[in-house]
Amino acid sequence: MKIGINLIQYTDITGIEVFTKNLLSSLIKQAPNDEFILFVNSESAKIFDFKTDNVKVIVKDFKKLSRMNLICYQQFGLIKDLKREGVDILYCPSVAAPIFYQRKIVTIHDCAALRFKDEAGLFSRLYLKLVFLSAKYFSLGIVTISDFAKKEIIELLNISGEKITVVSEGAPFLMDIDDNILKTVLAKFNLFGQKYFFYISNLRPRKNVVGLLKAWADFSSRHQDYSLVIAGKNDNYKLNSDRVIFPGVVSEGEKVALYKGSIALVFPSLYEGFGLPILEAQKLGIPVISSNSSSLPEVAGDGALFFNPYNTKDICLNLEKFIGSAFNREDIISKGYRNIARFSWDKTALTLLNIISSLKS
Repeated sequence: MKIGINLIQYTDITGIEVFTKNLLSSLIKQAPNDEFILFVNSESAKIFDFKTDNVKVIVKDFKKLSRMNLICYQQFGLIKDLKREGVDILYCPSVAAPIFYQRKIVTIHDCAALRFKDEAGLFSRLYLKLVFLSAKYFSLGIVTISDFAKKEIIELLNISGEKITVVSEGAPFLMDIDDNILKTVLAKFNLFGQKYFFYISNLRPRKNVVGLLKAWADFSSRHQDYSLVIAGKNDNYKLNSDRVIFPGVVSEGEKVALYKGSIALVFPSLYEGFGLPILEAQKLGIPVISSNSSSLPEVAGDGALFFNPYNTKDICLNLEKFIGSAFNREDIISKGYRNIARFSWDKTALTLLNIISSLKS
């Protein structure tokens, strides 16, 4: 079987690219007799660099790697290339897909753009409505990453649950670093020997970083020996607070070091289709203090301390609870390790392969 993979829209490594790379790595290994045809641009070719006999890479070169050029090719040129390559079915790891091409499976990670008006601009919202309609009427099936996300799709897009399959995400693959790298990274950000809480993701409004900073101002007024590190793309939000460090986008090695040097991950998001940082922290043996909204309790299991993200006093109380003498840090770490065992990229890939096989004819 020839399985096309639409990677034409990716130009950087964010959450969806991490999901896609981990999934494809397992998918390709589990189906050695199938041919995977990857449609990439010059940048996504670097991200999805699979050198195996059952992978063929089609690189589309653009004079300018603009969003509009990528969208136009995806809607017109990609369909011609799919026919030329004799692709049996196209898998799209996100909602970015050729709208009227019917032999496709589309991944909807969440419906945040429908829940939060400030999640995307006018053009993006219009485009998302088109691709959501395409997934509903012009696809063989839809996959999503949590039971919460499936409920959102059913409710907000009025799509039958029979067309939607939950594939979840797997335990993250994280770079192995030694003590020298750990010390170097912590020294780079003036964190060596410091006690700090860690947050990593983008800084969009639904991530609730502003709420976290309000809670932090209260917490740090009484606990001045702690710092907060907020890593990720800033999206032009101007945020300032005492004892808060903004390292911006960090490398994979830096990310792991910042996790390992922290006393806990704090994840205050209002809305997540999944919430991969929770699993990253649990895998590294870092306690998790998480929002109790959307998919996060589903993902974290009992391996987290939960708070109401809409209540800054509750966030502050849970930060204080975490550093209190009665809090059992090792217990929450052990529960995190047990929770991570539920998630497997091999299981995710096998579920997707079964969906593809059942829809081939």
